[in-house]
Amino acid sequence: MSWNTAAFLARCLDCLPEALRGVDAEIVVVDNASSDNSVDVASRPGIRVIRNGVNAGYAKAMNQAYDGCTAPVFIALNPDTAPCPDSLARITRRLLAESGVGLIAPKLLNPDGTTQHSVYRFPSLALAAVVGLLPARLHRRVGRTWWLEGHADHERSTDIDWVIGAVHCMRTAALRDAPPYSERWFMYVEDLDLCWRLHRSGWRIVFDADAAVVHEGNAAGSQAWGEGRVPRWLEATYDWYRLERGPVHSRLWALINTATVAAKFVFNRLTGRREWAHQLRLMLPVHVRALFGR
Repeated sequence: MSWNTAAFLARCLDCLPEALRGVDAEIVVVDNASSDNSVDVASRPGIRVIRNGVNAGYAKAMNQAYDGCTAPVFIALNPDTAPCPDSLARITRRLLAESGVGLIAPKLLNPDGTTQHSVYRFPSLALAAVVGLLPARLHRRVGRTWWLEGHADHERSTDIDWVIGAVHCMRTAALRDAPPYSERWFMYVEDLDLCWRLHRSGWRIVFDADAAVVHEGNAAGSQAWGEGRVPRWLEATYDWYRLERGPVHSRLWALINTATVAAKFVFNRLTGRREWAHQLRLMLPVHVRALFGR
């Protein structure tokens, strides 16, 4: 799926022959009414391009790419990725070799080569309490168990709860003839929701630390919404949480999150960390609205 990401898309497509080495693959690019030359960039021999007249959103576009898929494996790949040689081939082979696995994701790298946090526990009251109520000095002790940012171990392959959708390598049989992503959300949360549904159906989700993909991150989202990107993500997450956990759990979750973010906002203001305080101020109204059911 591409939306005004021509330069990233070109790099991604350049990487695919080596990343998919030995794998017989059909490459489909869905363009969401880009105003740049994304369509021209994608118009290469052997690539099928679907052009949308409007920006249909991430989930819709990925489902369009999946429509009619008869292959045993479907890889949803963001255009702002640069898969390393053999990375996509490796996770495809592993998925086919492990019958109980529904989805595999590789390790993501920032453009400077550092590890990008991409794996999370499912949202819950317990997780909110760990993040918000435990002193920061204890996060290191529990960080690996709860996949906390800055403390999680991305150097070992393991079963996980969910992983961001920059690269999702999924078994089509696990989707039960349904599109992979819910179109309830224009963008964000569809990755969380997919992993949740696969888990509930008895499929394993695996993080493969030995396959690496460089990921720029939010190439389209930052263009579309700027500072509003994080509030949009939070609103979508609350919508998903209410849907799956119910309104009572959702308000309790919002209560913990509101208290946590408010305390961190005050602390960062008092300590002069204005950028962090600004980010927290953008998030706080979303938590408050969720707390009061609005």
